[in-house]
Amino acid sequence: MAGVGSRRDEGQARFWRGEIAGQARSGQSVRAYCRAHRLGEATFYHWRRELARRGPAAFVPVTVVGETGGPGGATGPAPSEAGVSRIEIVVGNGRRVQVTGPVDRRALAEVLAVVEGQPC
Repeated sequence: MAGVGSRRDEGQARFWRGEIAGQARSGQSVRAYCRAHRLGEATFYHWRRELARRGPAAFVPVTVVGETGGPGGATGPAPSEAGVSRIEIVVGNGRRVQVTGPVDRRALAEVLAVVEGQPC
């Protein structure tokens, strides 16, 4: 098995974070979710324990998008929003969190933990 911190391990960790979050959102038991998604139940439990032990990822890739456009044809704020701060975070499972105005860091961290399916 790949060592902790290796590229392969990080890829697996990202995959399992998504599956663990998917199971939590599904409302299914772990057994039913794993059966439906053709996942090993023991492996699911292993990664759930391992990821809980590691805690949330400290660093994630970030793309800074200016007002002139970005990935997916994103554009800057509409003229009526000029001068208003806006943050959009795309998490590992493709979900987006948009925040406008001042941000409470602790509240944002809790929102992201919930979106990623991790305990607060």
